[in-house]
Amino acid sequence: MTVQLFKKEGTYVDKKDNKEKPYVNYYVKCGDKLIPIEVKYFPNDKCDGRDPGYSGKMEVMKAFADVLPETAK
Repeated sequence: MTVQLFKKEGTYVDKKDNKEKPYVNYYVKCGDKLIPIEVKYFPNDKCDGRDPGYSGKMEVMKAFADVLPETAK
């Protein structure tokens, strides 16, 4: 069985400020099943509640994920 990492990038309009913002969704494909995944944010009290590793984790995911192919509707 093959396992693949995919990403889907796009934009959405934020209802709070009515501005367009980018998003990236990640998926793991195991066989013929597509499973959504989320990069976890771990607040750190020593860093005023920030997760200093979060942006690095997101960039690694973005670098290794293939673009999710469009599906026929």
